[in-house]
Amino acid sequence: MSRYVFGPVPSRRLGFSLGVDIIPSKYCCYDCIYCQIGKTTNHGIERKSFFDPYAIVSEVIEKVSTSDHIDYITFSGSGEPTLNSDLGLMIDEIKRSVHIPVAVITNGALLSQDDVRKDLLTADVVLPSLDAVSEDIFRYINRPHLQIEIQSIISGLELLRKDYRGQVWLEIMLVKDINDDEEELGKLKEVIDLIHADKVQLNTVTRPPSEEITGRLTREELEKVCRFLGNTCEIISTFDKTPVQHEEQEWSRSVLDILKRRSLSLDDIVKITGVSFYKAKNRLMVMENEGDIKSYHFHDTIYYMIKQ
Repeated sequence: MSRYVFGPVPSRRLGFSLGVDIIPSKYCCYDCIYCQIGKTTNHGIERKSFFDPYAIVSEVIEKVSTSDHIDYITFSGSGEPTLNSDLGLMIDEIKRSVHIPVAVITNGALLSQDDVRKDLLTADVVLPSLDAVSEDIFRYINRPHLQIEIQSIISGLELLRKDYRGQVWLEIMLVKDINDDEEELGKLKEVIDLIHADKVQLNTVTRPPSEEITGRLTREELEKVCRFLGNTCEIISTFDKTPVQHEEQEWSRSVLDILKRRSLSLDDIVKITGVSFYKAKNRLMVMENEGDIKSYHFHDTIYYMIKQ
């Protein structure tokens, strides 16, 4: 089982994405109410060298050599990747060795720091998030570390756009009746106009979140917001690429690798592994009976997650 690398997994933003997890589980500067991997257990803002960066790079290179179905190598996973002080080194080493674009998914909380922005300079795509501009709504949704303020995040996004020559795709996670009113959307639009992101990508709560109070917007509501935010805005579409085929003996291992980082529906697992619906369902039943995973309902869909 891979220690740092998972996938490739289907991503609504990045196609087939090879995930690189460089942070201990749930070490993050946020504790978002919608987070699909559960509550933050280690709330921090200090950057550290958590693991051997060259071991991570070697694992990425090995995985790339055995797969033809990778659109992006993506730093994401169990926590906030910019908290790893070796991030820039790993991006550089990967880009020297393979010819697949590198993406970094970040909550953007540390972008006001010069060293963080420097680490991101050679990435092909940086995908920060901004869910609110009002301090009270920001703190309600993202539950940041006490030393983080929304204005420093906005300043960091502006500085990133000035320093960085790659693509910036800004994600906004809309939560029903919390950050989707006209006043907050108007404030978000003002900041979007300052940042000049290449894409603004609207999302809503589609996977089981860490808090039951979170709700999702309808497609029609998202389309209305998208029109308001402007031409660079898009709704993150569902994934529709051809599945990756897995050998039978690797199936359970691959699924467990991914479930360690995110919950998946049965349809997700079928797309990732390329096996039939019924075969995947039967194997998941066995894994659940063996105590490896558990299932639960969210918005009329069954999701699977690792049993802890």
